[in-house]
Amino acid sequence: MSEKEDLRVRRTKKALFVAFLQLLNEKQFDEITVNELCDVAGIRRATFYKHYSDKFAFLAACTHVLRNNFDRQMVKAGKPALTCDYYVEYAKRVVHFIDENAVAVDNVCKSYLFPSVLALIFEQNFKDTCDRLRISVASGMVLPASVEAVSAACSGAVAACIYGWLIEGRKVAPEVVAEQVGAIVSKMIS
Repeated sequence: MSEKEDLRVRRTKKALFVAFLQLLNEKQFDEITVNELCDVAGIRRATFYKHYSDKFAFLAACTHVLRNNFDRQMVKAGKPALTCDYYVEYAKRVVHFIDENAVAVDNVCKSYLFPSVLALIFEQNFKDTCDRLRISVASGMVLPASVEAVSAACSGAVAACIYGWLIEGRKVAPEVVAEQVGAIVSKMIS
């Protein structure tokens, strides 16, 4: 029974995530309501609130899910888990995801809530990176500073590079930005 419930929860969360991306391709983040999100996902509001306190908590969860999806993609691609190469590849995947979802990302950036959204995404990425760096360190990786300092530096550098790229109108090809971000992360971790 528990597995069936878990499957339903996964389906619900996936439906919400797909609906969220769909809506972000149509309107700005601040214009999306929980009611609308639930309607598009085909779920009840009560179900949404069973899992998330509000759309910001939902966005944090989406950020975490994306990170885990990137992990699975890298494992499938044969990238070594939780090594310096892993963190470089993760940073590159973030750039490519942003490029592939340009309209949705633009609608987040245009939102008057963008500073709050950016802070939330940074916080979730910081937490996820800390968790992964702790595992890396336990597996033998040596960092130039504490897990928290390296996580903050890498998360901040990646966010700042991507932010600069976005506000400059994506004049540089995403592949170039991905390589530059990857190089920065590599220097910080090694």
